[in-house]
Amino acid sequence: MPHILLIEGDETVRGEISEALKLDGHSVEAVESSADARSSVTMRIPALLISDQKLGDDYVEFLDELTRNRKLARVPVILIVDKDDMSSALSAFECDIFAILKKPVDVDHLRVQVETVLRQTSRQKQSRKRERNELRSQIMKLEREVRATTEDLTDAAQNFVTMLASPPSPQGIRIDVNYQPSGGFIGGDFYDFFWLNPRELCVVIGDVSGHGIQAAVIQSMARKVISIGMKLKNGDVREGLRFANDELAEDIPQGKFVAAMVGVLDIVSGHWEHARCGVPHPVFQYADGRREDVLTAGVALGLKRSSTWANAIQVHRTNLEPEGRIVMFTDGIIECLQDDGEEFDYPGVHKVLDRAKLDDNVPELIYQAAHAAHRAVDDVLIISITRESVELEDSNTVMGFFDETGEEGDPFKIG
Repeated sequence: MPHILLIEGDETVRGEISEALKLDGHSVEAVESSADARSSVTMRIPALLISDQKLGDDYVEFLDELTRNRKLARVPVILIVDKDDMSSALSAFECDIFAILKKPVDVDHLRVQVETVLRQTSRQKQSRKRERNELRSQIMKLEREVRATTEDLTDAAQNFVTMLASPPSPQGIRIDVNYQPSGGFIGGDFYDFFWLNPRELCVVIGDVSGHGIQAAVIQSMARKVISIGMKLKNGDVREGLRFANDELAEDIPQGKFVAAMVGVLDIVSGHWEHARCGVPHPVFQYADGRREDVLTAGVALGLKRSSTWANAIQVHRTNLEPEGRIVMFTDGIIECLQDDGEEFDYPGVHKVLDRAKLDDNVPELIYQAAHAAHRAVDDVLIISITRESVELEDSNTVMGFFDETGEEGDPFKIG
């Protein structure tokens, strides 16, 4: 039963209209002033408001109040006015008046208007209900798609992590890695370890511009082409990087690039050489505790294919002595802001190395010292290679390339 609020100052007219509407099966509350109406609408929201214009000077203000009230804004209004007061009635249209009837009121005509308004508002409510249901259905569909996408992304993240190579453990060499993708999700930083031959280990560390799925796809591509290039060029870091740059420049989106460093370690002699293309320079620590920041020239990969690109690459060669260490990282760790507002940077790395012992997990110590778990805004990747004080005699024995029968195994066999 629709509830109608009637505001009419004339008691006779109020009674006549009220009775007629009740006979039509409506619930009617009849009041004589806008003040009474204000009190009434707070108790029960009407399906229709019928209002006499002559309620005092504040009737338009009262109607404005209805339109500003979120719960009452959709209540339709039929306004009753004097014949000679149509100009002031026009201003009431700003209050979303449905219809204006002239006095004296034709009750039968009013009843028709009431039925028309109620039917129309009923259809509008049904239409809004359908729209809400459709919108709710669309939202639920989007939520399902988001959940499915999130699950796919999580699977992708796990796949990218498992695709990263596990650090090898050749005799006399300790390799530690700390890799924390930004937000714990898919990262653009990457690393790789692979054997060029039974005694030469290739180490790759890199950082792809951007974040998210695209960066993860590019980093996966970069790892593969660097690996192929280094094997094709027999461990020549400059030529291996030239190959990788040419391949990446053809395939990655314009404006994207890959910063990387590639090093080759002879695990028997300790000979090390590397080339750096855009990532922070590594830090070397010697057995006597001395440190050295090794800066070399180089250009990020993938920006353009050029026959002269590799000419800018400087190769650094040295020997990793027993109890010596190499620490390499991407920029996520050195950019961590500290309590003093300064970045962790190389002084932070140096402080950790100055107190690190030979058997310490240096990447973990650096990560903790920088408070990177709370302060890193980018992927964090740190790798340390420590040559322990072990006498190495035979490269096959060092690498442990023997199967359970005692036969020499194939170091490049998978599985």
